[in-house]
Amino acid sequence: MMDEAFVGDLVHVIQIFGFGGGILLLFCVIAESFLRWREGERPFSREMIHNYLFFPLGPLMEGIFANALLIAGLTAAWHLTPLRVPVSWWTLPLYFLAGELAFYLFHRAGHEMRIFWADHSIHHSAEHYDFTVNLRHTPFATVYRLITWTPLALLGFHPVALVIMAINIPAFQTFCHTRRIGRLAPWFEWLFVTPCNHAVHHACNRLYIDRNYGGLLMLWDHVFGTYQRLENSEPPVFGITRQPRSANPVRVLAHEFRYLARDVAAAPTLRAKMHVLAGPPGKTFQAPARPDPLVLDRGSDAI
Repeated sequence: MMDEAFVGDLVHVIQIFGFGGGILLLFCVIAESFLRWREGERPFSREMIHNYLFFPLGPLMEGIFANALLIAGLTAAWHLTPLRVPVSWWTLPLYFLAGELAFYLFHRAGHEMRIFWADHSIHHSAEHYDFTVNLRHTPFATVYRLITWTPLALLGFHPVALVIMAINIPAFQTFCHTRRIGRLAPWFEWLFVTPCNHAVHHACNRLYIDRNYGGLLMLWDHVFGTYQRLENSEPPVFGITRQPRSANPVRVLAHEFRYLARDVAAAPTLRAKMHVLAGPPGKTFQAPARPDPLVLDRGSDAI
């Protein structure tokens, strides 16, 4: 009962934090358009409009429906194990680290398995790295959150506390989707997700692909060897290597799913089909295709 009361208090605190985060995000996206206007550019580019259109996928689909299903699925797994990690002030640091790990695993799966990359690539297909990229949500993130976070629920982490931590930890990245903030102190760059570290994550240069998955800290990237600093000699190129150039947001949403379905259908064996789904992007069977004038192909050695 004590755990449940504390979790309730924690949810209330995070709701206040989330409300403040929403105000901060609104300020950042308004500031982005204002700064563009001051710099002589149009306040809203076509890509920025796409980002605004994709935003409801987050607060509507996730906030209202998907997160409830996520917590329900994790709770079902949690009830299968006798293990319990109590929720108290003393265990919050442990829940924070577990939340960071949960976000890291979810984020890495979104890059390194094609079936999940088809969804996560929607966020990465933005070619301009600005505050409005925060709005570029994807529709199926809850699926691979459930898959990657279930082991932590089976280890006894309370599902509500775990989800609250894992989803809200990356709120700091509101400040990180920008090139307007330069390199920070070396120790800060080493430890935290920063605009430079996250620019690496969003870049499609061969050096930067599949790097810097952290939410607030770069801790698990250092542990698992996926950390990469931004090199002055290698400016980041934003977007994905099979870059959609369509003005149609539905086509942008379906972009990698079309290639995934094509390759699964054309793969010669069941094993090859499964590898297309679960294998890393750029390293599975790919059916031959004609060049598409609405797609910029930057090469098959990167995603």
